[in-house]
Amino acid sequence: MILLTSFTLASCGGSDDGRTPELIIDPVVELEKPTATTTLTLSNMPVIDGSDSTEPLRSLLVYRLLGIKCQWLQNLHTNATWTIKPMWDELDADARTDLQRILMNRNTHGSFVSLIDGEDDLIITARGISRDEQKYADEKGVALTSYPIAKDAFVFIVNPKNPVRNLTIEQIQKIYTGEIRNWKEVGGNDATINPYIRNANSGSQEKMETIVMAGLKMIDWPEMVGYVMLSPYFQLEQDENGIAYTPYYYYDTIVNDERTQVIGVNGIVPSKKTIENGTYPYVTEVMASVRTDTDKSSTAYQLFYQLATGQHNAIIKESGYSVMNIR
Repeated sequence: MILLTSFTLASCGGSDDGRTPELIIDPVVELEKPTATTTLTLSNMPVIDGSDSTEPLRSLLVYRLLGIKCQWLQNLHTNATWTIKPMWDELDADARTDLQRILMNRNTHGSFVSLIDGEDDLIITARGISRDEQKYADEKGVALTSYPIAKDAFVFIVNPKNPVRNLTIEQIQKIYTGEIRNWKEVGGNDATINPYIRNANSGSQEKMETIVMAGLKMIDWPEMVGYVMLSPYFQLEQDENGIAYTPYYYYDTIVNDERTQVIGVNGIVPSKKTIENGTYPYVTEVMASVRTDTDKSSTAYQLFYQLATGQHNAIIKESGYSVMNIR
């Protein structure tokens, strides 16, 4: 059972049977308190993994809790994406090795599989467990406990030269079922729409199929598939007639440039304000997960519980996410 509920520096301060995959989302439950509280150190910090889009949060969490100086880095080799890294020159060889052991980045699907396999202790992901991952967990006889710790949003992006700045939910659905094929039909230029998608089991694709399409069959566009988080940005940078989707945090904080333009849905433009007040239609939750059999005296469960109960909301907010209400 799943209980769910070159660098530039700046200061840090679908399933095999053809069915539409589903995210398993049950009501949030009361969590058991840790049976021990231990000071977190480099040697006892749990192995933490997760989605590409939650990497800055996971990194900042570790650095802040361990008192490690860090900095935002702009990686020009990946077309100006931002992340948080430690001040490596101030760390000895052992500390560097420990950090490389602690902080993994296997992406959403990979981190769920690794948690189920016992290779990770705690994961922070942009979605909950998928049907395929649940099936794998059942086969392994493993249960997971998950809890929402931050707010994000699922957003749609276009090339800045595209004049369309808003679509309705119905229009988005019809674009991705193939019923609407020309931008002129939704107030844009007379040009064929190129709808980009993500690979199966990616966090973005799971969200698209479950919360946006809601059981509607997406047209099969293998030539439109992007296999990494930056794929939509590279695709749209070269294509004035494309549309794609991505987590808002990744668009706003990690990419944070002018290669794409976010658009509104049902007249509501995604922003921190519309995410926090829930007016944007596709507000989503960032989840922390552990195996249900995790020792309640372990640092993995201790950190999970602290995240779930809002004790690290200041770090979550510093990373750029909107926080959940403290429970």
